[in-house]
Amino acid sequence: MEKQVILLAGGTGLIGLRLQDLLLSKGHEVRVLTRGKASASPRRFHWDPEQYEIDRDALEGVSVIINLAGAGIADKRWTSSRKKELIDSRVVPTLFLASLAPDMPMLRHYISASGINCYGYDHPDKLHTEEDPFGTDFLSQVVEKWESAADSFLPFCPVAKVRISVVLTEKGGALETIARPVKLGFTAALGSGVQWMPWIHWKDLVDIFDFIMDHRLAGSFNAVSKVVNNETFTRLLAKHLHKKMWLPNVPGFILRLFLGEMSSVVLEGVNASNRKLRDAGYTFRYEDAEKALEKLDL
Repeated sequence: MEKQVILLAGGTGLIGLRLQDLLLSKGHEVRVLTRGKASASPRRFHWDPEQYEIDRDALEGVSVIINLAGAGIADKRWTSSRKKELIDSRVVPTLFLASLAPDMPMLRHYISASGINCYGYDHPDKLHTEEDPFGTDFLSQVVEKWESAADSFLPFCPVAKVRISVVLTEKGGALETIARPVKLGFTAALGSGVQWMPWIHWKDLVDIFDFIMDHRLAGSFNAVSKVVNNETFTRLLAKHLHKKMWLPNVPGFILRLFLGEMSSVVLEGVNASNRKLRDAGYTFRYEDAEKALEKLDL
């Protein structure tokens, strides 16, 4: 594919840094939006979407926008103000970028991060596809508003939305939180342990963004390698860390007491299909959770 000028929001996070490396290695020009006023890197450009501020030099010649911006879902307890932040941190930057689309006449593609927890939990054994409706729980509402904001780009270019599952990576993200008690020897499944846990290795996730860009795909895509239940994943993680799984399951009411509504992230699960990406021609690097964990230095 020919060289692209890519505007990357959320490019300094867990996936953004690795995506930068891949895109640069393929000869693309990558411009990273940052809230900092100054930067030592010529590839970084200031923006503040809440204040409608952006270094307009970043917009010149842009052909692709990749937006990974959004506050961490499980970083803090879901108070009413935190819920608003989780929505606003996704919707506000997206709508601001869409308002700038008329100033980017070369724009040919908008690619947004999204979330796999968008189908609700009413049918836990259903294999969800991208055609299924959004659920009514909070996370589903977040994703629905997020993707609706992304569709603001449709008058200007095709729009793709990558519904990300639990990312397996050495540092940061959900896996680091999951692995912390296991490393200390406190190994136990959560709740019933039978709830589904969709996962993806970070290399596959980065490749998927690149694949969608290269093939100019549009629509929503489940970025999930495979799905295992919580107990199975906990056992595999304990084995990888050379720990024994000896504690009884952590009761759901304990997690609800400490985490509140956010406990749904670990107590509920989604079974999702990756058939749409496969049919588009993407081949996953990692489809076995145990082998994927073996590639990580946790």
